[in-house]
Amino acid sequence: MISFLRRHQKSIFVATVSVFLSGSFVGLGGFWFTSRDNDGAVARIGGNKISAQKLLLSVNQYADALRAKGTEVDDAMMSRFKREKLNDMMIEEMLSIKADELGLKVTNDELARDIRATPAFQRDGQFDQDVYFRQVRALFRENPQEYERSRRKSIKSGRLKQLLYRMAKVSPAEVDAAYAQVLKSAPKKDAAKVTKEAVAQNLRQQHAVELIYHCLKQLSASVEHQIWMERIEGGANS
Repeated sequence: MISFLRRHQKSIFVATVSVFLSGSFVGLGGFWFTSRDNDGAVARIGGNKISAQKLLLSVNQYADALRAKGTEVDDAMMSRFKREKLNDMMIEEMLSIKADELGLKVTNDELARDIRATPAFQRDGQFDQDVYFRQVRALFRENPQEYERSRRKSIKSGRLKQLLYRMAKVSPAEVDAAYAQVLKSAPKKDAAKVTKEAVAQNLRQQHAVELIYHCLKQLSASVEHQIWMERIEGGANS
């Protein structure tokens, strides 16, 4: 897909999840209170907590990766990263809950294949258990059992996204209309590279994002969720 279509599709995704975070967790059933049972958490989805430590680790790893590429990261960017990463974590928790409702499973063999295929856990191209144990603690600050629970959750939520993508349908009429609009609005150098197949794929991705948003909106009304903004703003700077 050409960059013009990629930029357009990304803007729709960002707008969709932003609406989910700002609307759902404020006005669609969120519970805004604190208790000692949730010390150290920045959010709670159902019975699962998102710890400030895990959020901080994710934010700092992302910021460090940007710095390694020469990007200067300031306080305003860090504040944005906190919210974006927390949004990602909350969405994954919600989708994992929905995946459980639908009976989606991750077998031990599937989890093992995922772990063995992770380059960070390999030595000379082969999975190494000692490297795995060491890297899980160094990179994720977790023990293997905690990491494997997190990976199961991630794989399940990814599987649900794939299922929703397959459910997203576009009609020939939609493709024709979108294709004509792209040709009309795209710069000539981009329009010359546009194909109907690329437009159809982009439409399908947009419809899949809309399905994901609809799913999240329903879950936000039925699953108890809490968020502590003051902990996010005060605790995730490098």
